[in-house]
Amino acid sequence: MGEYIMAISGGPQRFSGQRMLLILLGIVCLGLVAGALYFQEVMGQAPCPLCIVQRYLFLLIALVAFVGASFSSARANRGAAFVALLIALAGVGVAARLVYVQGHPAASCGIDVMQLWTDAIPLAQWMPTLFQATGMCGDVYEPILGLGMAQWSLTAFVVIAVAVAIGWWKARRRQRRSMFR
Repeated sequence: MGEYIMAISGGPQRFSGQRMLLILLGIVCLGLVAGALYFQEVMGQAPCPLCIVQRYLFLLIALVAFVGASFSSARANRGAAFVALLIALAGVGVAARLVYVQGHPAASCGIDVMQLWTDAIPLAQWMPTLFQATGMCGDVYEPILGLGMAQWSLTAFVVIAVAVAIGWWKARRRQRRSMFR
C-alpha cells in the first residue's frame, strides 16, 4: 500500500500510521477466525462455547478496528484502539479460562448454560458453522507447533492487547507533544 489511497470521492486521502495499524489489526483478527474455521471444517476440531465467545471477540475487535480506521480523526483512531484493547483484555480472560479448563478436565464447561447462551444468539442460527458450539471445552486436540488451539488463542489476544496498548500509548504521546509545539 502506498502513502495515499484513493477515497470513494476520488481524491487522495492520507492514511495515518494509527489508521493503517487499525486496518492491519482488523485483517489479522479476520484471519484468526478464518484459521479457526479451517481447523473446524478441515481438521475436525469442534468449537466449544468458550471458542465461540473468542470468535465473537476477534470479530468484534475487527469491527471496531475497521470502523475506527474509517475516521480520519486521530482522536477517533485512538478511541477505537482503546476499545479494541478492552475487548482484547476480555479475550485474554476467556482464552485463559479455556486453557485452565483444558488443563483441569474436571472444570470443563461442556454442554452447559454457556452453550445454551452462545447457541441462542441470532448469529448462531444464521451462521451455525461459524457460531454454534459443537464441542466440549475439555477436548484437547493435536498441538500445533507445540501449543494447543486454546494456548494459541491466548497468545493472540495477549499479542493484540500488548500491540494495541503500545500503539495507543505512542499515539497519545505524539498527540501531547504536538499540542506543546
